[in-house]
Amino acid sequence: MKYFPVILMLVSLCLSGKTQAKAFNIDSFSLDNGLQVVVIENHKAPIVQQMLFYKTGAVDERPGKGGTAHLLEHLMFRGTAKVKGQKFNRVLEENGAESNAFTAQDVTAYHQFLDISRLELAMFLEADRMRGLKISEDDFATERDIVFQERKQRIDNDPAARFYEMLNDVLWQGHPYDKPVTGTDDEIMSLTRQDAVDFYKTYYAPNNAVLVLSGDIDAATARQLAEKYYGQLRPSDIEPTRFSDLPEFYKAKVEMSLPEVRLGRLVKIWAVPSFGKYPEKAFAMEVLAEYLAGDKNAPLYQDLVIKRKQALSVHVGYDGIARSYGRFSLGAVPVGLPDEAFEDVLEKAWSRAVEDLTSEKLDRAKQKILADLVYLNDNPISLAQTAGYWAATGNGLDILRQYEDGINAVSLEAVKEAAEQIWQRAPQVSGALYPEDKNDE
Repeated sequence: MKYFPVILMLVSLCLSGKTQAKAFNIDSFSLDNGLQVVVIENHKAPIVQQMLFYKTGAVDERPGKGGTAHLLEHLMFRGTAKVKGQKFNRVLEENGAESNAFTAQDVTAYHQFLDISRLELAMFLEADRMRGLKISEDDFATERDIVFQERKQRIDNDPAARFYEMLNDVLWQGHPYDKPVTGTDDEIMSLTRQDAVDFYKTYYAPNNAVLVLSGDIDAATARQLAEKYYGQLRPSDIEPTRFSDLPEFYKAKVEMSLPEVRLGRLVKIWAVPSFGKYPEKAFAMEVLAEYLAGDKNAPLYQDLVIKRKQALSVHVGYDGIARSYGRFSLGAVPVGLPDEAFEDVLEKAWSRAVEDLTSEKLDRAKQKILADLVYLNDNPISLAQTAGYWAATGNGLDILRQYEDGINAVSLEAVKEAAEQIWQRAPQVSGALYPEDKNDE
């Protein structure tokens, strides 16, 4: 099972934000038990991607129970009454399928990529474990140890991951997004089998899921198969997680010095509007991110790296596909220390880039975003993940279908207003990661 740390999810979703277009043939319907089904037709090859998104992740965990969602993701491969032990993956592998899963703050997803002739097998297996999972004490203990070791390897032994986890905690200040997807070491080891069972019974139900079928399949066939394999599963009573509002504006700073870090970096992250609540603002922020640092010809790279030689690299990302707030990030590896002076350098470069934005430059940024859409049309895997994430986070397939129109409608004034809102009025955290104790420099 794959685990995507927060920063990797942020980057991947930023990229996936550029994969929407009204040209995509996306259909959607719901079964009587509440399961939403999304169908993306692509008949160029006899293949299909099945993805089952649950509208649950780290944000839904109870206090002190961090890591439950991720641990349950592992346990989902441990068998049911019909498919015992670890036969799930073995059966799929014997039929030429690729199978995996991931957990994030907002969602948990399971996916299989396979020949269309094996789709019913994958649907049977996935539907069976939606309500039929069996969790033994031995399996629970085994997977809890595996998850604990993953935490050690991917977070505790990675200085960048520890740094971003701290930034995340400081930015969200008690909002559900402050929970690390892995949970902490202590939380993981304190989890019990009953914690996993309770989470499973509460959130793993058809009325809390989105089934995505992308590839050589049409909507009528998808409906027939979804009814056959998922239609009889019972729904669950689910109390939606409440997302608290952040203070209208605040600034926080984080400094971390670690001996294993070779190059320092400075990162700023803002809590900003998401597509689901403020689509017009979200589209403007998407265009702003592309304009500022979409490639090496973008103004921040040209200014800081090429012209002034004050940075070795610079990146900007916007993740607006979320159940609550979105995230906007700016980061750079400086030539020198990531201190307050370099933060001032970043602010001035940001201001110069925004002041220099013209209608022509805006159009080029838009066209680059829209050009990226073309390459995704032939990729059922990426389209399934993108559409499923939009649907499962409540951002709406209507917005997804009109993504091209939304980008084209962004005005010069809207982008500059987004830049001002981000830097001047959004909750934010600035983080400096030093290669050694800065006092020794």
